[in-house]
Amino acid sequence: MQKKMSSSFAAMLIVFLLLTSAYSQNNVQDEYNKKIAKAKAITEQMEQPGISKAQFDELKAQYDELQKEIDALKSQLQAGAEVEKTANYAKIAYNDGNTALKKGDAQAALSSYDKAIQYDPNLVEAHYGKGLALSKLRRYEDALASYNKAVQINPLYSSGWLALAKLYRQLDRYDEALTACLTAVANDSTSQKSLYELGFVYNQRKEYEKAAIAFAKVTKIDPTYDKAYIAEGVALKKIGKNDEAIVALKKAIEADAKNYEPFYWLAALYNEVGKHDEALEAALNCLKLKADYAAAAFEAGMAYEKMRQKENAIKFYEMAKKNLNWRKSAQYQIDMLNRPQ
Repeated sequence: MQKKMSSSFAAMLIVFLLLTSAYSQNNVQDEYNKKIAKAKAITEQMEQPGISKAQFDELKAQYDELQKEIDALKSQLQAGAEVEKTANYAKIAYNDGNTALKKGDAQAALSSYDKAIQYDPNLVEAHYGKGLALSKLRRYEDALASYNKAVQINPLYSSGWLALAKLYRQLDRYDEALTACLTAVANDSTSQKSLYELGFVYNQRKEYEKAAIAFAKVTKIDPTYDKAYIAEGVALKKIGKNDEAIVALKKAIEADAKNYEPFYWLAALYNEVGKHDEALEAALNCLKLKADYAAAAFEAGMAYEKMRQKENAIKFYEMAKKNLNWRKSAQYQIDMLNRPQ
């Protein structure tokens, strides 16, 4: 919570500084206009007929001093305008990078992000975008460097930490992935994406209880997040909390009844705990949504086998055999059913 407040405070501070900068620039412009008007008035006095040399010299001295102040203010205005101009160029290049990335042209996106960084080396989003482009180009170490630069500039930039976590996980560097993900969550404890990634990383580390807790936090934030319910259910299944797993998987179905995955996992779980009627119902529901899903066909075959319905069991095992990944297991079950009694 404290980190999230810090992030909000940082954002407010940036806005305040921008507004202060704009206010300061407006003050400079006002002061410049006043000095110009005063210099004009002095010039008019110097051009008055009958003015004495002493009066002229005094006015001239005032004018010269005023001109120095005007020149200084002009330099400030020009510097401010140049900064604003550079910032606009950086923003344009950054937007060009985003457009190219959306179109799938990672190389063009990379060029635009580099240009944005040249204009503004501290533009966090450009470093993040550069990381995305480099990742698309499979230049993973360079992508990590860009993401790390983004969070170095702004340690509260949760998107950068999340990108680091995902890429570290993709590279099987789970310790670094966990550190990055925990930092992302610490910066924003309500981020569904960060919490889901945290659960994913814990899964890869075989820390299933922690994974289940992370996924549960996701569904607490968004009760319609069916994939998080599924992931929670699978994690709970792996640590033997079958009743809780069933509850989570049923909630996934409530969230999206057209998703075939929770039906499959329910079928597998029910078969595992000996509830073969329920397993068969779940497997058949899964196959209604995805007719060629070999994993569900195998669970249907298993349910029928345990219910001593040999012909139906073989029928579904034959369906599962059509998938190379399930061929060996399905054939083994068929052979066992056909062995001499």
